[in-house]
Amino acid sequence: MLHQKLKLKTCSKGHTFYKSSDCPVCPICEQENKPSNGFLSLVSAPAKRALEGVGITTLKQLSTKSKKEILALHGIGPSAIPILEKELKANKLGFMETKKTASSKKATKSDSELVTEHIQKLSPLYKEIIEELRILILKTDKQIGEHIKWNSPAFYYTGEMKAFDPKEYKRDLVVANLSQKNHVLLVFPTGASINDTSGLLEGDYKDGRRMVKIHDLQELKAKEKGLKKVIKEWLKLIDK
Repeated sequence: MLHQKLKLKTCSKGHTFYKSSDCPVCPICEQENKPSNGFLSLVSAPAKRALEGVGITTLKQLSTKSKKEILALHGIGPSAIPILEKELKANKLGFMETKKTASSKKATKSDSELVTEHIQKLSPLYKEIIEELRILILKTDKQIGEHIKWNSPAFYYTGEMKAFDPKEYKRDLVVANLSQKNHVLLVFPTGASINDTSGLLEGDYKDGRRMVKIHDLQELKAKEKGLKKVIKEWLKLIDK
């Protein structure tokens, strides 16, 4: 039944696949051509095509472009920027800054830039956890954004929603509480409404908050699958 609504296509290599649009890209070829390492292996297929389409296949080439130029490419979403920034930084590189960008940086910093700036000031323990957590959350859904709220990195739904009382915090997904001594405390303001069958969310607060403790990267990795499921369940509750 589903295939009746899709178009059967055949690529130049003979792979057959279904598409609902006129997009000629073969998903089988995409998977075969996906790099096994390097920064292009970390981004989505559309982002990889966008970068390769303008001749960017190395980090050195990427460093000759500004964030604005990269974000303007069709196929590049906001979630790709933290991934690319991390890879550039690991190789002592960074996005290019134009004179205009440098001179007006303080006045025009984006939410993502403010989050990056905040993370750079954290202790090593918090920094490595938040950097990985940031990538995990933003990659889960393209309509999740980031900003600084309550003086901490926070993630929220960026799409259209029906009107609601701001005190209900329906737009807020999770806030990272960094006041703990040996762990990051993730606070889900409306966590009580999430259908969490894994038992990942802790607490029984009357205001609906629920928590997740992350002590190190190993624990974050162990809880990654559960966190993604909780985020997706939360997105189902969005009253659009």
